[in-house]
Amino acid sequence: MAARQVLSYGGCSGRIVEVEAYRGADDAASHAFGGQSTRNQTMFGRAGLLYVYFTYGMHYCANVVCGEEGTAWAVLVRALEPLAGIDEMRRRRPAAHTTGPVQWSRQAV
Repeated sequence: MAARQVLSYGGCSGRIVEVEAYRGADDAASHAFGGQSTRNQTMFGRAGLLYVYFTYGMHYCANVVCGEEGTAWAVLVRALEPLAGIDEMRRRRPAAHTTGPVQWSRQAV
């Protein structure tokens, strides 16, 4: 399962504890809804790719592509449980919490 992984970057790591799954171009909640475009083409790629996008003019969100190439199945990582590097996370994002897609995707950028 894609959601049972540990993410690690720059001395920081966290266990994925909340996700949202998207089932391809037929899922109205997915960026892939309606088919492939320049913006969402990463979602139609091979499993393991990361589709990061900026939303509402202030938030980064990240989806891990997890289906067969061409299917646009992906999982939005919504929250992490910090495991290491919490002080560094706080230094990078002093006003942020450690949960939610915005917080961990900004920390990874």
